Amino acid sequence: MYRKLSELFEELLFVEPDGTVVGSGKKLWELYPFPEAIAALEEARERGRSSFQAEERGRSFTFQLARLPDGTVAVLKRDDTLAKEFDSVKREVVSTLSHEIKTPLTVIRGNVEFLLHYGDCNDKEVLKETLEKVEKLERIVSGIGRLFKKSSQMAALNLRPLTEEVVESFTPKAAEKGIALKTELEDTNTVADAVLFQQLLRNLLDNAVKFTKEGEVRVKLTEEFLEVSDTGRGIPREKLSRVFERYYREGENSGQGIGLSVVREIAKHHGWKVEVESEVGRGSRFRVVFYPDENIGKEAVKE
Repeated sequence: MYRKLSELFEELLFVEPDGTVVGSGKKLWELYPFPEAIAALEEARERGRSSFQAEERGRSFTFQLARLPDGTVAVLKRDDTLAKEFDSVKREVVSTLSHEIKTPLTVIRGNVEFLLHYGDCNDKEVLKETLEKVEKLERIVSGIGRLFKKSSQMAALNLRPLTEEVVESFTPKAAEKGIALKTELEDTNTVADAVLFQQLLRNLLDNAVKFTKEGEVRVKLTEEFLEVSDTGRGIPREKLSRVFERYYREGENSGQGIGLSVVREIAKHHGWKVEVESEVGRGSRFRVVFYPDENIGKEAVKE
C-alpha cells in the first residue's frame, strides 16, 4: 500500500511515533533539518493534522502531516515553487491592470461631475446614477489592486469608525427602499487593511440591501466578528456552498458574481474566516470571524 501511495505523490513518507521514517532508518528531522518539522510532527501526533513550509535549495515546499489510525504519521511533501512564481506574476499583472484602469475611470468621473454641475443635461438623475456606478468601480479596482499588492498595509485599527462610515454611505439607498438599516457596533481593535476591510463590508451590505425588499439589514461588530444579516429572499441550502465562487450568480441576480468572491479573498488575505447561514424567504447572515484559529491579530494589537 505504501508503495502505491508513494507513486501518487511527489514525495510521501510514513513516520513512526518515535520520528523514524519508515524504510530509511533516519529521523524525520534528519531528512528535513527544519525546526518546523519537529513542531509539526508533535502537533500531528496530538491533534491529528499539521503542516509547515520550508525553503530548500532555492525552492519552496509545503509539508502536510496526518496521523493514521495505527499512530503512524503520513508526511506529504509538495513543491510550491511554480505556484508561488505564478502568484507573483498574477500580482504584478493585477497591479498593472488596476493602475491602468484608474486613469480612464478618473477621466470619466471628472467629465460626469462637470456635466452634472455645469452642463445643460435635462436628466440629472442619469448623470447621478452614472457617477455612482463609476465611484463603485473605482472602489472595486482600488480594493482588488490593494489585495494583490506585494506589501500589505496592515495596521492595528479600530474597525468601528470604518464600519460606521460604510453604513452611513448605504443609509440613503436603504431608506429609498424602505429598509431599516440597524447597527450594533463595539470598539474593535484588530490588525487590518482599512481599504480592504471597508471593501469587504461594502460588498456584504450591497448584497443585503439589494436582495431585501422589506424588513431590515443589520450590521453587528464585536471583537470576534463582523456580521451582516438581512430579512431578504434568502439562499437555497443546496446553493450555499457556491455563493463565494467567482462569477456565480444566484437566481435573477443581475450582478457579475464577483462581490462575495472578493469578500472571501479579502478575508483570506487577513487570515479571517467567512461563514454564511440562510433560509429561503427569511433572509441571510454573513459572518466574518476575525480569529478562527489563533489570537494572532489580537496579540499584534497588544504589542
